[in-house]
Amino acid sequence: MITNHFVTPKLAQSMVIILAVLAVAVADVLLKKAAAQGSLRAALSSPWLFCAVGLYLFQITFFIIAFHAGWKLSIIGALQTALFYAIIVLAAGVMLYNESLTRLQMIGIMLAFGGVVLINWP
Repeated sequence: MITNHFVTPKLAQSMVIILAVLAVAVADVLLKKAAAQGSLRAALSSPWLFCAVGLYLFQITFFIIAFHAGWKLSIIGALQTALFYAIIVLAAGVMLYNESLTRLQMIGIMLAFGGVVLINWP
């Protein structure tokens, strides 16, 4: 594992998960940008698509490191989907694409965040 005297193994694992989630969330934002090119052919040849694929490959690498370090799939999935990924993609949707959320959707997001806290409670 990637540790030294200044970084604890738990902190290093958390950093790997955060990097993986950042990679996949940014890749999804880039896919949306590629899809906005006007046609499927333009989207498939867009540089945004190639950047997204590269980030997905980084995400796979980071998750392999996390699984090798002994993290549970259920915990990683919850952290990725309901917490970090949701925050990044929600922010991108609202700020970059002027998307909006209903009150019920916001309540659902808060419940999901609460669920992640409960799953990780000692």
